[in-house]
Amino acid sequence: MSKSCPSKYRGRAASGAEELKVFWEEKIQRQARQRQREEERVRGSALGRLRGEWAQKLELRHRALQAPQEAAPPSSGDKTAA
Repeated sequence: MSKSCPSKYRGRAASGAEELKVFWEEKIQRQARQRQREEERVRGSALGRLRGEWAQKLELRHRALQAPQEAAPPSSGDKTAA
């Protein structure tokens, strides 16, 4: 009986393997197209540019707060200059 079974299903197994191959190839192609569309969407987004601008503004603010305040005018309560 074991000899008759493989010959009986040989064509079906080949056909099934081909169907599986086609199925996975199509799935991979769909996924590649989806990934490409997502990359194009992200590239076209303004989010990266906005993040860069905000980082630059924060860096400038940080530098301004860390800089020594030499240019600050003397306080009005200081009477030593008079």
